[in-house]
Amino acid sequence: MKRKVLVFTLLISLLTFSGCKTNKVDSTDKSTIKEEVSNSKEVEKKTTITLLDEESELSKREIVFEDGEKLFDVLKKNYAIEDNDGMISSIDGHAQDDKKNKYWVFTINDEQVNSGAKDVVLKDGDRVVFKLEQF
Repeated sequence: MKRKVLVFTLLISLLTFSGCKTNKVDSTDKSTIKEEVSNSKEVEKKTTITLLDEESELSKREIVFEDGEKLFDVLKKNYAIEDNDGMISSIDGHAQDDKKNKYWVFTINDEQVNSGAKDVVLKDGDRVVFKLEQF
């Protein structure tokens, strides 16, 4: 009889302690999951793209993009563009004009860019200005 009581007491103790341990593990797991989710969220990266025809503003947009994304791809997602071998010839219906020697040029953060939009990787906060300029 003593054995049955002892086994029963041990069994109850074991279940009680294992139940406490399971609850503790669950709460730890949930907080770990919350931390992983909050750490995995990236901060949105934004750029401002302005279109000008000479000095006249055609449009200005703040655009969200992914880390490492190239300017050409961002333009393609957000504007109707036409290109000739990667060189942009029209943005939202505003086209270059060979007869008037008007071509698209762009600056990033007020600095002239000497490479194509396919080569430029955007950074958070970049100010991009595309300008139809006469040469």
